[in-house]
Amino acid sequence: MSTRTRRSARHRRRFVLAFVVTVGVLAAISVGAAAVSLTQGPRVTEVQVDPEAATRESGSRVIFTADQALAPIDASQVTVEPETEFTVDAAGRTVGVRFPTALDADVDYTVRVAGVTGLGSGPSSDLETRFTTPAASLLTLVRDPDGPDQIVRHEIGTDDATAIFAADAIDDFRATSAYLAVTTGEAEQMSLTVVDRASGEAADVAIPGDGTLTGLQVSARGQLYGYTFSDAELTAESGRANVLFTGSLRDAFASGEAAEPVTVGGEERSIDRWRFVPETSSLLLNDFSGDLTLLDTDDESATAFGQAGGIQGVARSTYTALVWRVEEGFTELDLSSGEEVPVDDVDLGGETILGHMIPLATGGTLRGYAEMVEGTPADSRVVAAAGGSVTDVATVAAGDALQQVCASPSAQYAAVTVAPDIVRNAFDRGVQPLPRDLETRVQDIRSGELVATAPGFAASWCEVGPW
Repeated sequence: MSTRTRRSARHRRRFVLAFVVTVGVLAAISVGAAAVSLTQGPRVTEVQVDPEAATRESGSRVIFTADQALAPIDASQVTVEPETEFTVDAAGRTVGVRFPTALDADVDYTVRVAGVTGLGSGPSSDLETRFTTPAASLLTLVRDPDGPDQIVRHEIGTDDATAIFAADAIDDFRATSAYLAVTTGEAEQMSLTVVDRASGEAADVAIPGDGTLTGLQVSARGQLYGYTFSDAELTAESGRANVLFTGSLRDAFASGEAAEPVTVGGEERSIDRWRFVPETSSLLLNDFSGDLTLLDTDDESATAFGQAGGIQGVARSTYTALVWRVEEGFTELDLSSGEEVPVDDVDLGGETILGHMIPLATGGTLRGYAEMVEGTPADSRVVAAAGGSVTDVATVAAGDALQQVCASPSAQYAAVTVAPDIVRNAFDRGVQPLPRDLETRVQDIRSGELVATAPGFAASWCEVGPW
């Protein structure tokens, strides 16, 4: 046998031996993995959650992805700590835990799905994740008679305050996670600016003409904005008075594209109060004749809800509006069914006058009352009322004026705007004038603890400004 033949035979034996060893190792790994799979149950391969977005808006999710298809999941298998309302949907390898209301800020959350099994049965396991939501933040408008006005961002629980936009004569602003909508100028010569919050860049946006912009609002879910416009030259025969315009913040920033007038039945109406309906394409309108109308902007269909004297708000994560009827008083109106439930009065142990009321995403209302002593206004009290119970949130001392009450997205905090020493607190020269010295106090709604005090007003947690 030649030397070349013997070498070739040795190479073949080495190859066969290496192949057998490799197959054996792979088989052992496969058997080991199968054994582990048979003894430990499904495992988490990915978790998706955005803690910051979860504190800003309703409908956020924790999504688990497992390493195998799962047997049906029941809501009873899911726990969230601290206890929080949730819904569950599952399909294939994923389990989604949805929070219908925003989550509290600066809280450690644990989400656990217990007793999960594979689609073909086998041992069970728990899917679990932990995350911490960031501290809350709040924007306020600080007007300065000696310099530019500023929109300032405040980190709740710290002394952090950062001016994020400045301009002369800022009248109002509203904010989404991505944009600011800001109105500036003097009466009848106003401007609209949209600011990209990520870059700080600003874009001027075309408006209907010379006139006044009021009632500025935004919709976080659709990145929309709206305002009511009145022409500078307005007579009984001509001109637009409080006509509602809405548009896209994205388009306005990208190209300066103007908002479009809103029509009901093909006609522009003079709108007194209005609101975006959260998580929908609808607007709730209350015109100067008292007509209360729900308008779907997608198909322009309109639903009439009779006469109303005002809209107090539409609760986040719900389809329920708080409205005032001349005869019935305050009622909660289900916009999907038309059903109404009267809002009960509360007894604060003395004579009071109700001045402020807004709906809360968690149910109930946040209210501001002026206490009366022998017919004279005394302290103001801010309370949360739900299901017959009343929780004191804040007290504003006599002599100071309560300007507005709002709630954070999860109703964890209240923003209480106050004008100190109202007798000596002169009004500014804004298009919508207010006392020059204003501060916003952040109160814990559950405990009544004062958490922070920020200069300014028009808190970004509010649907509208304090007018």
